[in-house]
Amino acid sequence: MKRRDIQSWLLALPALIALGAGYLFPLGIALYKSFFAGMSTNFVGFANYTDLLGNYAFGLALRNLLRLWCIAVPLNLVLGVLLAVLCVEAAGPRLRLAFFFPGILPVACVVMLATEGASMLGWEDTWTFNEESTLVWLAIVLWKTLGYTVLICAAFLESIPGEILDAAKLDGAGFWQCLFRVRLPLIARGLGLCVILVIFNGYRCFREAYLIGGEHPHEELYSLQNFLQNNFSNMNYARLEAASILVVIGVFAVGLLLAALWKETQRRGQS
Repeated sequence: MKRRDIQSWLLALPALIALGAGYLFPLGIALYKSFFAGMSTNFVGFANYTDLLGNYAFGLALRNLLRLWCIAVPLNLVLGVLLAVLCVEAAGPRLRLAFFFPGILPVACVVMLATEGASMLGWEDTWTFNEESTLVWLAIVLWKTLGYTVLICAAFLESIPGEILDAAKLDGAGFWQCLFRVRLPLIARGLGLCVILVIFNGYRCFREAYLIGGEHPHEELYSLQNFLQNNFSNMNYARLEAASILVVIGVFAVGLLLAALWKETQRRGQS
């Protein structure tokens, strides 16, 4: 091993130790305890996992999360790209910073503004946790993550050489042809990063859902974090540990899928 590599590993050692002590070691304990019944030493194998997969609340939380991703990711990308093009072409850098502002607001302020906006649209009181409150939650996710998408896409769009766009326009390409055939393929890396951020923020918006619906919200608003929090409060640690392991496996699988799609996109772009 070269001296430079040794120095790199030494510099990364504190971070690796923190990762192992703060994440991997507790995760290993959770994996080990998930094969036992409750807090006892009775080995039950995969019984906790089969019980979890048959649990209605866990399935409801997964369906709501997947539905949120399926709606939020396309909307966020479409709006983010169009607004980024607007910022680059006409509005300038100040407007893109305005879209980033909701991401740094306190959660309570964001929820209050979203619910007030919902009431202005003529909906009933969203604090009654009816189906309309899910639209408020979706609006919060889109609003808080839209700024990141606009900033990232605008930065990638500005990195495209002007000669490429000029050549496309000289060949007769219009706005939409330049967007779909020139700009979007060149900013594919930025779009992939935006997808990861939207997925991550859609998963971690438990505080917003908690402020809207509390510990036991409407079924349309019930999330994985609600499920984990309620099982922790009920001291159902076996189910909690099994759910935590499945969530980690699911996040890891999504990461591998996105990485595989990215490599395939890169391979096609080089061929």
